[in-house]
Amino acid sequence: MILVINAGSSSMKFQLYKVNGENNYEVICKGLAERIYLDGVFKIKFNGQEFETKEDLKDHEATAKVLINKLEEHGIIKDFSDITGIGHRIVHGGEKFTQSTVITDEVFAEIKKMVILAPLHNPPAISAIEAFQKITSVPNVAVFDTSFHATMPVENYLYSGPYKWYTDHQVRRYGFHGISYRYITKRLGTILNKPIDKVKAIVCHLGNGASICAVKNGQSYNTSMGITPLEGLIMGTRSGDIDPSIPNYIASQTGEDIVAITNTLNKKSGLLGISGVSSDLRDVVGSAESNPRSKLALKMSAKRIAKYIVAYLNELGGNADAIVFTAGIGENSAIMRSLVANEVKLINFDLVKEHNEQGYDSENLISGANATVPVYAIRTNEEIIICEDTYHLTQK
Repeated sequence: MILVINAGSSSMKFQLYKVNGENNYEVICKGLAERIYLDGVFKIKFNGQEFETKEDLKDHEATAKVLINKLEEHGIIKDFSDITGIGHRIVHGGEKFTQSTVITDEVFAEIKKMVILAPLHNPPAISAIEAFQKITSVPNVAVFDTSFHATMPVENYLYSGPYKWYTDHQVRRYGFHGISYRYITKRLGTILNKPIDKVKAIVCHLGNGASICAVKNGQSYNTSMGITPLEGLIMGTRSGDIDPSIPNYIASQTGEDIVAITNTLNKKSGLLGISGVSSDLRDVVGSAESNPRSKLALKMSAKRIAKYIVAYLNELGGNADAIVFTAGIGENSAIMRSLVANEVKLINFDLVKEHNEQGYDSENLISGANATVPVYAIRTNEEIIICEDTYHLTQK
């Protein structure tokens, strides 16, 4: 069995997979530990049942112990030796990690160095790795969100600042959501009946955090997020692209320092900042009729997405096999997909209203026969990619 862990600062999502053979992975159970460091809550689902309990989750190590105990308590495993590998989602691998890897002492030391590039996202994963290393000898595997984008050409990842910023301080575009993009690219190969290395697509990963990737020959060619997840699209609380001189101007006007202003751009901007209502798209949509700023937020967000779609279509030579909407908003918001389609003027989306609004399991073709490029909504599955990599690396 393979245990997949996605740790946040105060939460730990998990899925346990049974390996039935090559490329045959069955979800045995899944769950969420939340409010770590506070009044912990542990939720687990298996065999069609759901259990929720209050637990003492004083830190990630305590949470890992509760997770193991719950798996044993519910008879899901006999003991932890039933698990052959633990896969961890790591947001930032820098230039060092271009593929998934078993976490040795040397690898772990390098992952810790990446905290400077991802001070919000990498520390929780590090805490989770340390937690499981302390209580079990099962191999841990790191699967990086940035590694999919290691194939970007230098002209797409380098910024136009002094070159020594890159050589001395690793300032470059890294991109994120790479695990999701890997899954979608692989899934598109199956849908289109094409080898993965022939797939050419524009993938819109739209959630509270959002980005777009131009996939060329099955690899990342360009992506909207940068050295951090702040660049690119308008997100739930993140500003996305802005004039780089704005922070200095705001500092001169308000006396705030660069740390506080960057925090505002990360946590108080985007849909929340524009609408003044919420960072949740559903709340913004729900208030759009009565609140002009909510309507404006939706318009601005859709225009930004459309801008990147058109730019990336140009980078792919003016044609692609598919345009894909995925992640929480991309998969589930017919309204946002429609808004984006209306903002793309240079190609015909030919969005079919009935198809766009219908429910679906794994994928849904939402464009008609006259679409310049077929448009899909596809449900992503980052956990299965982490599971696959963990299984293959721990079997070597």
